[in-house]
Amino acid sequence: MLYKIFHQNLFEVVDLNSAMLVTASVLVVGYFWTCLRASRRQKMLELENEPHRVLLITAHPDDECMFFGPIIQKLSKMNDTQLYLLCLSVGNFEGKGSLRKLELYESCKILGIDEGNILLCKNTLLPDNPNVNWDTILLSDKITEHVEQLEIDTVLTFDSYGVSGHRNHVSIYLALFHLVYNRMLPDNCRIYTLDSVNVIRKYIKCIDRFFNNTSDFKCTISKTEQCCVTKAMKAHCSQYIWFRKLYMKFSRYTRVNTFTTISAE
Repeated sequence: MLYKIFHQNLFEVVDLNSAMLVTASVLVVGYFWTCLRASRRQKMLELENEPHRVLLITAHPDDECMFFGPIIQKLSKMNDTQLYLLCLSVGNFEGKGSLRKLELYESCKILGIDEGNILLCKNTLLPDNPNVNWDTILLSDKITEHVEQLEIDTVLTFDSYGVSGHRNHVSIYLALFHLVYNRMLPDNCRIYTLDSVNVIRKYIKCIDRFFNNTSDFKCTISKTEQCCVTKAMKAHCSQYIWFRKLYMKFSRYTRVNTFTTISAE
């Protein structure tokens, strides 16, 4: 009898201690998660409220509205913020470079980017081709030149997958990674890369909000602003064919942009 009572009380104590340990663990994890979310929220507020000189780097005409429409809509309406677009090719893969250049200017006009802030490169060493990796050093030099001349403090571009896996997109990320890793950019210059997501989140924007967001910066736009982004895409007449029409209707990148910081640390 004493043996039975002893073991019963022992297990009750053990169960009580286990419950207390689990409860404490949940509270600690919850506390740090709250702090982390508050920190990320603070980063978002800082980016939205501070004056900035922002350089958005894309690979082709139409990248600006297919992938970066939400952030352009927000930044173009912010006081004391200068938004520059550096497009590294004229999109001559199908021999329509001259036409696509004009389409880019019309698209940017709709999105709210000043014509004088559009920097369009035409370099035979940077061809519009999904099978070509652009030279990292060449890109690094070009990016550094514009960052220094324009006194840029915030750079936005693609991440290591480039949303679609396009090698030109990825090349821009690799060039920026090279610059950051070797500390070749000004100390006050922050780099944000657009998050690539899985195919479900990419093409079903209505469910994207149900996924956990671990990004450093998030930008969501209204229905009216989404219509503006679609209108800008329509300005790219040579590219606005059936599958891109479907993309603009369903893709999360027409509604939300999430970014992650890359730094030397």
